[in-house]
Amino acid sequence: MGKGINRRIFGVIGSAISDYELIQDGDRILLGISGGKDSLFMAWALADIRRRAPVEFSLEAVTIDPGGPWKFDEVAIDSIHRFLSVIGVPYHVVTSNIARVVIRGHGRKTPCSLCANLRRGYLHQAANDLGMSKVALGHHLDDAIETLLLNMFYQGNLRCFQPKTYLSRRNIEVIRPMVYVEEPWIAKASSKLGLPVTPPTCGFSGNTSRQHMKGLVSGLSENIPGLRRQMRNVFKSLWR
Repeated sequence: MGKGINRRIFGVIGSAISDYELIQDGDRILLGISGGKDSLFMAWALADIRRRAPVEFSLEAVTIDPGGPWKFDEVAIDSIHRFLSVIGVPYHVVTSNIARVVIRGHGRKTPCSLCANLRRGYLHQAANDLGMSKVALGHHLDDAIETLLLNMFYQGNLRCFQPKTYLSRRNIEVIRPMVYVEEPWIAKASSKLGLPVTPPTCGFSGNTSRQHMKGLVSGLSENIPGLRRQMRNVFKSLWR
């Protein structure tokens, strides 16, 4: 499993881990698994890195099920469970009422923002309940670019998420080991690996500001060679 995967991916993941000291000896890392290609590939990559790393760390994974009309079906959960079992990562599923809350609150707050906040709360609580020291998220370089553009265009600032954030109230760190990885690399690798990618269950997916930014980044990258590589350098400056 993994034959023919672009080794550049491991190079940039290793660089991010080193640049921001994302993983240390003895870490207990909880992987946030949405069922999408990014989080599943992150699980595969970190499990592979764990076998060769000079430090010892453990991995577990969790999916926050939004429940209601957005509930994950059993086939999808079973597929994810089988995949994680193959790579040696224990798997947990946390049920929630996120869908009901978001649908009820739609119109008072952006549904994506509300949903993300609720998911984070459940994810961080799961980390505490399981005794984990870190939570790993599958955000990649394109996510960082899109977030920066969204904040520039809609909020008038140059903010973006960080590769590592300490949450003092939870006493955990949130890490993003794939912040240097270009999304097309992940898409190609996920296809080669045959990852059990689950389509979004959210009723609001598809027509969002982030999707518009995704299209913008894709269009720009076609006309500007090396756009993503240059943006990686921009973020290295922002994240100092």
